[in-house]
Amino acid sequence: MNLKLTLILIGTILLMMLAGGSASAYIGYLMGREALKVVTQPDINSEQSLDKKQPVGGTHKGLKIVTEREVLINVYNYIEAKKKGSRFIEQSLNQQLLDESTNDSSESHADKALAFPISNRSGDVTLEVSQVHREGNSFTLNVKMKNEGSQSRRFLYSFLDVRDDRGRPLSAITEGLPGQLPANGKNFSGKFRIPLVLVDQTRNISLTLTDYPEQNLELKLERIPVGR
Repeated sequence: MNLKLTLILIGTILLMMLAGGSASAYIGYLMGREALKVVTQPDINSEQSLDKKQPVGGTHKGLKIVTEREVLINVYNYIEAKKKGSRFIEQSLNQQLLDESTNDSSESHADKALAFPISNRSGDVTLEVSQVHREGNSFTLNVKMKNEGSQSRRFLYSFLDVRDDRGRPLSAITEGLPGQLPANGKNFSGKFRIPLVLVDQTRNISLTLTDYPEQNLELKLERIPVGR
């Protein structure tokens, strides 16, 4: 009895093994068949293959072969353009230097043509710069003032406004001029001193002086040349 059961059990196991092997083989066959579907037969006709073949980069054209002559022409044109640009820059700089030199020369001639004395009159009072020169560490203006009116005029020379040719204010010290200018028509001489370092790069200066406290008069002198 035990032998019979054993044989039946062995037979069952063998059937199960055969059934599993068959199932595995069938599944492998199906998988291989599906994989082979994407494999196509190679195109034997080489002419048709070349006609239908897309260029590199999809629908774009492939690399274009440039001849040596074209390369040389492009290089020559590039070098010539650089040369023309350099000549244009050089000409522009030369023209700019020429214009600056012409302007400097014109201003220099204008300063030389401006002869002393330089004077300005406001009301009955006259302010005159008779001479300029360098004295020690100062740029000195020799000045004269006179009052031809009927009443004296008062001046505070600390209110003297002196500026360079760029409009920058300059400090100045007054010497010799009276604070109260009498109405007698006489010339009173004095000096305006400006530190030389302040006018070292200046071509000309201007100055303005008003009476105090009324400020009815405005004595203004412009383009006073600074000598070298």
